[in-house]
Amino acid sequence: MFKTTDFDVVICGGGLAGLTLARQLRLELPELSVAVIDRLSRPLPEAAFKVGESSIELGSSYFGKILKLDKYFQESHLFKLGLRFFIGQSQGPIEDRPEAGISLFPPIPSYQIDRGRLENDLRRMDEEMGVIFFEGIIVEDIQLGEEDERHVVKCRQRLDKDGFLLTCRWVIDALGRRRLLQSKLGLKREHGHRASAAWWRYGGRVDVNDLAMSRDAHRWRSSIVEQRYYSTNHLTNTGYWVWLIPLGSGATSVGIVTDESIHPQRTYGQSYKMALEWLHEHEPALWEHIYEREPMDFLSLKNYSYTSAQVYSRNRWSCVGEAGFFLDPLYSVGSDFIAMGNTITVEMIRREREGALTEDTVETYNRLVLDVLFNIGLAIYRGTYCTLGHAQIYTSKMAWDIAVIWAFACQVYFQGLIRNPSPELLAIGQRYRDLNDRVQQLFADWSRAAPPRAIHVRGDLARMHFLQLLYLDLETSRNPAQTLEVMHRNLDRFEELAQVLFWQAVQECYPEHPILRERPWINAWRIVLDPKKWSEQGMFHATTGARPLDAMQKNFTGIFAPQSLREFLFYDLMYHIIHWRKGFIQYHIVPAVRKLLIVDKPAMWVRKLFVRDYPAHPGSV
Repeated sequence: MFKTTDFDVVICGGGLAGLTLARQLRLELPELSVAVIDRLSRPLPEAAFKVGESSIELGSSYFGKILKLDKYFQESHLFKLGLRFFIGQSQGPIEDRPEAGISLFPPIPSYQIDRGRLENDLRRMDEEMGVIFFEGIIVEDIQLGEEDERHVVKCRQRLDKDGFLLTCRWVIDALGRRRLLQSKLGLKREHGHRASAAWWRYGGRVDVNDLAMSRDAHRWRSSIVEQRYYSTNHLTNTGYWVWLIPLGSGATSVGIVTDESIHPQRTYGQSYKMALEWLHEHEPALWEHIYEREPMDFLSLKNYSYTSAQVYSRNRWSCVGEAGFFLDPLYSVGSDFIAMGNTITVEMIRREREGALTEDTVETYNRLVLDVLFNIGLAIYRGTYCTLGHAQIYTSKMAWDIAVIWAFACQVYFQGLIRNPSPELLAIGQRYRDLNDRVQQLFADWSRAAPPRAIHVRGDLARMHFLQLLYLDLETSRNPAQTLEVMHRNLDRFEELAQVLFWQAVQECYPEHPILRERPWINAWRIVLDPKKWSEQGMFHATTGARPLDAMQKNFTGIFAPQSLREFLFYDLMYHIIHWRKGFIQYHIVPAVRKLLIVDKPAMWVRKLFVRDYPAHPGSV
């Protein structure tokens, strides 16, 4: 039936993870024969195909730099105007809701992706590179070989009873939520994040700007330079968020995502009619705008998040994309984990061919991804949907979340540490993970004890100096020693941020507590909001010395309190200058300066422009 049935690598699944892995293998290890098996045949439908339409910096860099698809994405998909949140106050006009989001397209591009278009194009491009496709084929089983034995993939055509076999040295499970290898090997794990979703598409534009109806709507629409339409727009309130995402095909994706314990999937996810009724109750402005439109599709998924005990094996297999684990779509990190999983898989294959793939190496990859990176992400989402109705809390949480992603996960990938993680990287990753666990619990407890409050300016990461530094660092090029040094320095700054957030939470939740007069330096890795637990948790036994917090506090200028004149001059004046004449400086001057001084350079000196690196050892000031 088929001319070739034996391959170096067989990828089971032709979705985004499998297709990008095939391309990466052909680019980095072109001597290998690669096959992709998928149950669907071309052409795949555009606009109404798969969820997962938005990317952020890490995933976009993988598509552009590693897969060499920059030009393709620029021509075939939409540039993304970052993440945008309209927080709480969902019964009023959208223009009156607290807003967090950027005003200009960021220097590092990210994209709104039409998955049908992308996967059609990737199949064609992969085929042109020599990848063999078995389309309309179902993977019935994977029989793993022992030692040097070939793996056997049992397949059959969709309408045929008789099957056929493919053999290979490496087998990759990219079959998505089916998780064939995890089921076969007993590796499936749950983790307590119970969230669900329903989503659909419209054939045409659904613009968040059109939801504004008041007399001041024109002023609100023009309050940012670019159009909000190009953002991944989130309408949020306690326990849920609703997305609006434009697609390059001209369609718009709409989705409801909820904490299952607050808004059960059965209240909105059984039908499109039910979803509309739910929107009528919770997001009436959006409902008013879309209720007469006909959807192109409707899909729903209960308890979408899960993990695995293992995703990489020295026995020449790995699980990539959703065949490995899935966290949460809130910050569009799905492509990030595809990038990391694919890159580790390629590196494992490379090492195995050189006779250098050890059990310790594979264990380190599993620990880095599952114990550190996945758990940092899990803490961001699990139990924190309660913050989505509190503008002052969620805006500061969003800033913290993105800062952690940029400072650790992105640096691990951009600086190449993902291919050769060291014990020191794992150790500092665990410190980031443990601090993040405490701060995420602080956000959740804070939102349950304090009432929602408005913020005084639009929450924009471009106002926050520490975030500006972390963003610039995404384009630097450092050796491992320099990267680890910067990670340590940034961890000290996160410790200071945690102190700032803790004292703000205490001030809002326990405004009469006498400790607010002293505000002692605390152990950020022992933070807990309940005063009864402060001593038993060891919160007052700090292992680092006290340091000034003013600089970190100013990252939240206009979030917790109105801006002073000094804050406006130091933080907002430059912000407004950057936005002058529709971003002239941002779009025409800043790129040249970045290219000259930052891009592909260590740029260790740039920190002095944005933060002061106080030493963190005991007794420091």
